[in-house]
Amino acid sequence: MKAKTKLFELIDKSITRPETNAFPERYKIHQYWSRKPWYVVRRYIKQFTIEGEVVLDPFSGSGVTACESLITKRKFIGVDINPIAVLLTKLTCVSPISLEIITSYYNTVYDNVSETIKQLYSTQCRKCNETTQIINTIWHNERPLKIFYECDRCGNHELTDINSKDLKNIENINNTEIKNWYPKNVLLPKDSDVKYLHKLFTKRNLLALSLLFDEINKLPESIEKELLLLMFLSTIVRCSKLIFINKYRLAKGVNPAGVWGEKRYWIPDQYIENNVYYYFKVRLSKILKAKKETNNLISDFFSDETFAIKNTSATDLSFLKDNSVDYCFTDPPYGGSIRYLDLSLIWNSWLGNKEIENEIVVNEDKPLQTYQMLMLKAFSEIFRVLKNGKYMSVTFHNSDIKVWDVLITVCKEAGFELLNVLSQEPIKTSHNQIDMKGNVRTDIVLTFRKPANGKQSVKYDEVKIDKTELIRSIVSNFSKKKQNFTTREIYDEALLIWIAKSYNCKIMEPFVSLKSFDEILEKLNLTKVNEFESDYKGEKREVIKWSYQ
Repeated sequence: MKAKTKLFELIDKSITRPETNAFPERYKIHQYWSRKPWYVVRRYIKQFTIEGEVVLDPFSGSGVTACESLITKRKFIGVDINPIAVLLTKLTCVSPISLEIITSYYNTVYDNVSETIKQLYSTQCRKCNETTQIINTIWHNERPLKIFYECDRCGNHELTDINSKDLKNIENINNTEIKNWYPKNVLLPKDSDVKYLHKLFTKRNLLALSLLFDEINKLPESIEKELLLLMFLSTIVRCSKLIFINKYRLAKGVNPAGVWGEKRYWIPDQYIENNVYYYFKVRLSKILKAKKETNNLISDFFSDETFAIKNTSATDLSFLKDNSVDYCFTDPPYGGSIRYLDLSLIWNSWLGNKEIENEIVVNEDKPLQTYQMLMLKAFSEIFRVLKNGKYMSVTFHNSDIKVWDVLITVCKEAGFELLNVLSQEPIKTSHNQIDMKGNVRTDIVLTFRKPANGKQSVKYDEVKIDKTELIRSIVSNFSKKKQNFTTREIYDEALLIWIAKSYNCKIMEPFVSLKSFDEILEKLNLTKVNEFESDYKGEKREVIKWSYQ
């Protein structure tokens, strides 16, 4: 019989994904970045709280902490400055929900707009000559090249050259005025490939989206209407020019649509125009499965007394009393590696949200010093509202050691005691986390405690860290277990030790950058092997591996 884990005992190793636990439907309803493994979040919540206690996440993001808190019968309080994050967190958690009303609302929208939208994507089946629907159109810059369709009549599906009738249809659409509202002339960040948000869409898809959005807004005000709105928002990116061609699927002659995987508004030279209503329809089954799941897991535990989410900055938790929170699990912004508000503009603009101030981020307007100031405000607020002697767990990922310095410094200055530091494998390996040159792969989970007397009690040590010797010992240990190992494996291990040893230093030892790290490894008589692996677009990227002789 497996022994029960003791409450408040520190987790001492990476938590593995349950073999029988499929990816939950509740986390498939909308795209978001850096979503943390639900099984990790749940384990930490159950480790440091008991049923009925209050869990805080001041950077709520996609709502994993919120949902797992409610599932485990904990109360949740969340904050996020990003409007789409607040909506997503709320709609992921809300339960019980009538699946019948969601379906009824969908049918109402379908009945009112489907025929109009179908005409936008109509084509002729190349086999039976009947009218059918284009699912994907491949464009090269502003020129359509190929279409993929599935014929409802004869079942034929193929990727084929676009014909004169298809081109004429697009020409007519381009000459059509869009009468329904859409976010017009919304400025995109400077590193975007186009100046305005509406330029991220073809005229056909912008027309279809505006029709669909207008029809959803006619529905009676309700949670079910908001869920249809979320379905719409989730469709937007999939129907933009941000979708690259999946080379593997293209070679097979099937639906060639990729995903939006870049952290900016990048339009590839060849992109996919997806059928708006086809992809909106796909979202229905995902919403129904997700809400069926939360209906079963959360049921009627969701209420105003157990769940609260505010659209505000983590730097101001003034709505919470001192010593009122039992535990905090959070995933704060990683410097400038993910610019959440910039990237969420594609959704927030349809929600009518204007430019938002006070985002905790590093960009051309907010240097690292500003990021540090805002992070300190946020973590000082967490310290204030957390009960004395209670715990906070923070997940973090960054390849810039200066950003790590900020996180460690602000947690120390806020008054937290560092208890342990662990590496944690992500749910899946993203294209920026596959051991590529210049990247680190794992997330790191740091667990802190607010002192029992509520006062800062960091005892400063005079610890000196010989970085070269530290790295040499790690490499030696690795070589006993495996022949080759990557830069990130060594770096992750060294980073853990550096954080643990330097946290209580009066003057924190600066760690090395990844660039300097490679230079140290080259001086340790290691054999360097350069390999290449395919990223999510099928492109080859460099991987550095080492062996110890």
